[in-house]
Amino acid sequence: MSGIIVVDQPTDERVAIWQVSVGDGLESTMAGAWVLPADEARIDGLVRGRLLVTTESASGRFGAGADPAALASAIRQEIVDLDRAFAGHLASLPSTRRSLVRPRWPSVPDAATPETAGDPLASRALTLARWMSDLLTAWDEVERQRLTRPFLLSSGGETAREHPPGWPAAPGTTQEEAA
Repeated sequence: MSGIIVVDQPTDERVAIWQVSVGDGLESTMAGAWVLPADEARIDGLVRGRLLVTTESASGRFGAGADPAALASAIRQEIVDLDRAFAGHLASLPSTRRSLVRPRWPSVPDAATPETAGDPLASRALTLARWMSDLLTAWDEVERQRLTRPFLLSSGGETAREHPPGWPAAPGTTQEEAA
């Protein structure tokens, strides 16, 4: 995946964009930021073909986008499911072999923490982008924990998954779908 783009349109004249890259090594990083005139031709190229997360003020132009709260919920559900699979595996072992250590599942942030960007017009986009990055980092940790336990590979396969099952489920998550 080429990344997730968080888009805000804080005024009619400006668009703020933050890119959250999702790497091959299960890492998520804040990769780039732009505050551009709303009619800037580069905007289309920045959002095309990428998974969009939009603020309410940008959703009219760019579509509803993927839902970060749904991502948090999907991660939590996957943790519950994987922990249940772990407990089932542990219970299936003879009592002399039940010394497996339960995975240390990550904390999943419930909401965005307000951030202040260098350009105040980018603060809402930065806040949402940082939450997305934190959620993706939590997801990366879930996948690391899953992949290191052979008995959990049946829950999702032998390679890391970009996102939890069922996310993004929102229509209009890319620029093409939003158009």
